[in-house]
Order: sequence, then structure tokens, then C-alpha cells
Amino acid sequence: MPGYLPFAGALALPAFVCDNCGFWQRHFAAPPSCPMCLDARHVVPQDGWRFRGVGEAQAAFPCHWAEVEPGVWKFWNEPVSGIGPSAYLIVTPAGNMGFEGCPVFSEAALDHIAALGGMAVLSASHPHSYGALAQLQDRFDPELCLPAADFAWSPALQVSWPYDDHLEPLPGLALHRTAGHFDGHAVLHHREKRILFCGDALKFELDPADPRRARTISAHKAFVRGVPLTPAELARYRAVFAALDFRQTWTPFEQAANVGRREVLALIDAMLATRPHAAPVALGELGAA
Repeated sequence: MPGYLPFAGALALPAFVCDNCGFWQRHFAAPPSCPMCLDARHVVPQDGWRFRGVGEAQAAFPCHWAEVEPGVWKFWNEPVSGIGPSAYLIVTPAGNMGFEGCPVFSEAALDHIAALGGMAVLSASHPHSYGALAQLQDRFDPELCLPAADFAWSPALQVSWPYDDHLEPLPGLALHRTAGHFDGHAVLHHREKRILFCGDALKFELDPADPRRARTISAHKAFVRGVPLTPAELARYRAVFAALDFRQTWTPFEQAANVGRREVLALIDAMLATRPHAAPVALGELGAA
């Protein structure tokens, strides 16, 4: 049953964040290395490892927040640690859901989440955007829903609700596993607002004059290394996205209000028609095709 934790001491260890990628580990001292940086989807820091505890990270990386859409809050750090994903809090009558984690939450940010009603459910698209999920667990004790396929990346966390391919932990908020970028990579669909929180399934370049408007779109197995997805991975993405009704597409870094299901499927179909690639494609070129 939820709450059963026979070895709670593992989660009482202090947490440390990697400056290079923002991945958190629980360890009795600063860890010797970072498994996320050593993974083929990332890069090892050229000047060696640096790890920070919670207090040091909070002092170095101020946390900010804003209500991007009514009832949908974004939390981010600036300046940033690691790759700098944003965290989202979705406020609903049935309870609040957190999705993704920013590198570190300030105490003021955690208090703001508490003032909004706390957090009943927590999830993330994949380990690159786990961020400081451990802080949210420590403060709010939400149900943590993560795909079983990525369980090996969660030793700093207590996964209370693992799932396979689909889970709707709150009414109207549904998780769908796409695989591809990670074996357990998943997206969150907000049915009422028609927003797809797509994780790293997609990437956008934004208009400098309008941060809610994307100019290009791309998909990749490993963004930093420019590795494309395979045709089978793209086909799975397409099957998931085609079944969802969305008009906006948000990554952990961009909130594209002008990209929905039509544009996303156009990109995937274009890549399935030729050799897959990881290069950005102008949205106008997809429209012309």
C-alpha cells in the first residue's frame, strides 16, 4: 500500500546536485561522479565534477515563478545550474499536480506551492528533468508517478505509483509513455487546456520577440550530441501524439503556444518519409509541405 517504506534511511541521506547537468543524488558525502553526465545522452564536465547541497544550490541559483496560463505555474532558476529545466504546477479542483523539476526550489518557492494548495501528485517526463523532485517529495509527500522503464534513474526518490504506458493520476491529466529519448520517456496531456507537456520528445527555437512563439521544431534521441530517433521510435511518438488533442506544446524549456498536434505530426511524417535527423525545421517549411 502507499506509504510502505521498509528502509526509509536511504531517503534520509543528504541530497547533492551536479553543476553540469542538474541531476540530484542522495549520498553520505559529495558523490564521486554523476551517472547522468556519464550517460551517452549527455557530456562529462571538462573541468571535473562539482556537487552542491540544497542550501548551497539555493544560495547560488535564485528560483522564480510565474502563472503562464490560468492555473498553470512555471518555476525556474536564473542563473541556472545544469541544463536548467522548468518545473510546472497544475492547479485543479481534484488536487495539484507537479510535472518536471527545476534545478533547485527556494524556500519561498516551496511556500508558494503550499499556498496554492500543495501537491497531491508529482511526475516528470524523463530523468533529464527530474531536477529537484526530491525537495518536492520531502516537503509535500505527493504520490510520485514515474514509468517503470526509468526506475533505475530514481534512487534519490520514492516512486509510489509506477506505471507502464498510461496513467491518469488526476481527472483530465494523463501520462503517456512515448519511449524514444529514454525508455520511460513520457508526456503529460492536459485535456481541458489542450496542452501537451512533451518533455524532451520535441525541441523548439523561439522567436526573440515573442517567447511563446516557436520558429523551429525538432526531435532527437540525444539533443546535446545531435543523435536522431529511429523510424520505429518516431512511429511510436506519432501513435501517441495522434491520439491526443492539443493546441500548445510545452517542453521543460519552452512553452510554444503556436504548436499543436498538426504541426507535431507534420514534423514526424516528414522525418518518416526520409532519413531521420535531429536538425531544427522551420514551422513555415512544414506548413508549405
